[in-house]
Amino acid sequence: MSQTLLEGKGLYYRYDTHYVLENIHFSINQNDFLALIGPNGGGKTTLIKLLLGLLKPNKGHILYPNPLIFDAQSLIGYVPQDTTINSDFPIQAIDVVKMGFLKQRIFGCHLGKKETAKALEMLDRLGIAHLAYKRISHLSGGQRQRVLIARSLCGDPKLIILDEPTSNIDIQAQKEIYKILKSFNLNHTIIVISHDISILLGYASRVLYVNKEVISHDVPSLSLDMSQHICEVDLLDKFVI
Repeated sequence: MSQTLLEGKGLYYRYDTHYVLENIHFSINQNDFLALIGPNGGGKTTLIKLLLGLLKPNKGHILYPNPLIFDAQSLIGYVPQDTTINSDFPIQAIDVVKMGFLKQRIFGCHLGKKETAKALEMLDRLGIAHLAYKRISHLSGGQRQRVLIARSLCGDPKLIILDEPTSNIDIQAQKEIYKILKSFNLNHTIIVISHDISILLGYASRVLYVNKEVISHDVPSLSLDMSQHICEVDLLDKFVI
């Protein structure tokens, strides 16, 4: 049975007087592959910021039942949605990946051969080691996404959070990225935020639906056409809540 990495207990968060999350309870288990879905404005981004420690809840707590597995000091790997940010900056892919070794308290420290070898290993596992010394601006959207995934893995996080990792890339590249993520899922818990879950449903073990509250569902066997676009509304129509 999977062990619990972290739990949200009675979490509330508001902007001014408007609550975007109210009395939410959820758990994230070791080796989960979670699809995080919900409407715009439903609180997905706020929930992720709480997990990353960028926001503090107004009420409630995020608990770490087994700090030997995961605690507040453990690194969480984060892969942002927009891979075009600073894409014209003259930096090589491997240097972007090596940023994953840096922590705020040691920012600017020298990274040596050990870190370079590890970064190359991560790129190789993602199938793009041959692009290590290419400028990030010369890579496709899917290739830049793999570089950012490699960067997130360099800190050896227990939990990896990916924000729309397959937006603006073709279907074949989406499938390749999800296959890679599934292989990493053996050693890492993964949360993917997505609106188009056509391919994601084939890899996720659970769905967390966020709309002020959080509802957890196992991924059921659904009679949906996975070759076409599927949004969370299509999925929720099939759930019996």
